[in-house]
Amino acid sequence: MAAARVPKTSPSTLSVALKRQMQRGPMRSTEAPSATADLAASVAMISIEALAQTSTQSTAWTTMSTPPSMNSDALRPHTFNDTGNRLKKGSKASRKVTDLSLYNELWDRVIYDVDTLWESFDDIAVPAHLHDGSRWVGWPESTLEHRVLKWFFADIHPLIQETPAAVTNDSKQSKYGPRNTRAAVKKATAAALGCTIQYVSSGNLVIKNGDANRKGDLVVRCCLPGQDRRTYWDQVRVVGELKSNPDKDGRDRTFIQLANYMRELFGTQPQRCWAFGFTLCGPLMRIFRFDRSGALGSTSIDIHEQPKLFLGAMKFFLTPDAEAMGFDPTIRWNPLNPGLDVVYDPTVHFVNWSLPDPFILAGRQKYRIYRTFIVRRYAIATRGTVCWRARPFDALADSPWSYVIKDQWRAAERDQEGDFLALIPPGTLGLPEYIWHTDVRRGPTRTNTQSGPTGTLMDVAGHVRKGIDHGAQDKGCSAISSLTDTSRNLYRTAADGIRLQNRVKTRLIMRPLGSPLLSFTSYKHLLLALRDAVLGHRHMYTVHNIVHRDVSLNNILLHPQQGTAATSPYGFLIDFDFAIDRARQGLSGADFITGTFRYMSIDVLTGKMSEPHSPIQDLESFYYVLLDIAIHYDERGALRTPKPLPTIFTGLNTEGDHDLRRFAASQKRMYLEQESFMDDVFPTFNDTAKQQLCLVADAWRELIDHTRQNRCRPRWVMDEGVPPIKLPAQRQPEDDIRTMYDTTLDILDRGIARLRE
Repeated sequence: MAAARVPKTSPSTLSVALKRQMQRGPMRSTEAPSATADLAASVAMISIEALAQTSTQSTAWTTMSTPPSMNSDALRPHTFNDTGNRLKKGSKASRKVTDLSLYNELWDRVIYDVDTLWESFDDIAVPAHLHDGSRWVGWPESTLEHRVLKWFFADIHPLIQETPAAVTNDSKQSKYGPRNTRAAVKKATAAALGCTIQYVSSGNLVIKNGDANRKGDLVVRCCLPGQDRRTYWDQVRVVGELKSNPDKDGRDRTFIQLANYMRELFGTQPQRCWAFGFTLCGPLMRIFRFDRSGALGSTSIDIHEQPKLFLGAMKFFLTPDAEAMGFDPTIRWNPLNPGLDVVYDPTVHFVNWSLPDPFILAGRQKYRIYRTFIVRRYAIATRGTVCWRARPFDALADSPWSYVIKDQWRAAERDQEGDFLALIPPGTLGLPEYIWHTDVRRGPTRTNTQSGPTGTLMDVAGHVRKGIDHGAQDKGCSAISSLTDTSRNLYRTAADGIRLQNRVKTRLIMRPLGSPLLSFTSYKHLLLALRDAVLGHRHMYTVHNIVHRDVSLNNILLHPQQGTAATSPYGFLIDFDFAIDRARQGLSGADFITGTFRYMSIDVLTGKMSEPHSPIQDLESFYYVLLDIAIHYDERGALRTPKPLPTIFTGLNTEGDHDLRRFAASQKRMYLEQESFMDDVFPTFNDTAKQQLCLVADAWRELIDHTRQNRCRPRWVMDEGVPPIKLPAQRQPEDDIRTMYDTTLDILDRGIARLRE
């Protein structure tokens, strides 16, 4: 995630803050993949506060820059979801922390009063015994949530369950384009052992399998008969939030509470294009549709005055039409026979695990996908990256899942990751093997050399929000205001000129299916994997002029086919989402603030580079990956208990200091000096790392320090009677980059040669 600009802090203030922190003692590190909820809370509170203070600054963004935002996925540590490596628990962040994170994430990304959202629903006749023409007869005098729910399940739920669904022809256009007939979908549902879609109240029970502990007032879920005891987020389709006070309608707190539930939906069902939710504040109802660019909110209706529309909406949420509910229409499955395929509905598959695996079509090739995720993200307005294991459609049932399918909603102005990986020749050491990629399109996707690809591009502006007016978009982002119980700061309409960050769904297929770097079997194995990743990084730059810009612990994988030969693969570098062709990169300051905070180089943290992001910064990030493992993990890759005292890695719970990046840069810069490194950082290594990684770490530290001294120190021209003149630091010639590559690889090779398996 790209970091935001932060307020400038004078050197004296920074020095005092650093000294104060060192005197205060250990800072709890929050960047390790197994961070706990209280540490995640510290990250969120500090980061959100800092971002709120920076939002008023004027920043010019280039087309290749990353907007200064933090999303709620920062609350959840990023690890692989493999059975042996996934976190046993989510972030379990408190509501206060998650609320503030979502408030920041969705700032200037919500449009209210979109009346066209109501066009998705058909009016339903209202029986006279339930509505007297002016109000619902059974509506409680006191609109406390439990009383409204009692009324709903007594009067409304039986009514909408019994209302027959209209059959829609395949050729008919809906809000979501051509769709399967509901009859076909119902057959698929029936084949799924009698799955039903129903409203349930979660009551006081926390919905299971979530990242955080959330309940929800009223949810729509898929279930099988006899499976109605507990509700899992994996089976939830729609969420409603009830408030007794009509004044809560349109308030930020009400919206953010609903957004908490949407975050859980997008986290457990990341293949969604959108998700529906609604609020019912007294008799005032609003529909919300969340997507990867934010959310749309309808105008509010009084359910007494518009009972037919109210019933139509509540009935619509029970539809078995997976595409209408926002599930990706390009992910399919065969419910009955190979001749019939329908949109994959993960809520149906969750309650009946025996159903066939879904598949996708990549050009002329079909791939089955294993329905659990390797990687997923818990956030709303984000890339929403999700990775699946995959194999050819006709492969034997016991054949390995050797491919990886990666879906994400990239910012429309960014290059496709697949464009970079397509440059890689098969068998290149230290890099994945490219198979196929595309911007996803709905419908026939045959490519004609004259007319280009067919089908409808799946982007937010066209596919998801088709026909929605965002107003003039030249007003920029407004300053973030405080979130309070009465605030309506998120209440913006199209007339306010909400800036839409359009996102395009992109699909990439590659192999092999690697393992997390922390699965190394020895430190020699670890160094071999790091060496391969550096070799892959060098290939991308020297051959294709591509710089990765996000080297981190999770972006280096172990190769599954390790051997004993010198040329055998041990590791490879992945995730070129933030990569860029250096020849085309601009020099706008925002371009430099890219990467994962813990592993950012000193230059990136300070934001004072006079050159575009280069391999020199990435090679420094590789060094921090090694230090992170030596400090926070044991020789088996398991998290150390108790945690070592933090030194080189900045804890994000510093009190009263919002300039986190510069603070982190100061600490890293301080520990490049050998005495400080050996006195403070080296003692925090685990015992085995002290013996086996000390020489490698110290030599790598010296290389970075030497490179920075030769490259970064400005020269001053001083003479009596003349003010000092500061000359710029030496620019980065290509031979500096070549030297750093060669020396880094030599350090790793010497470290490998010293170690036994």
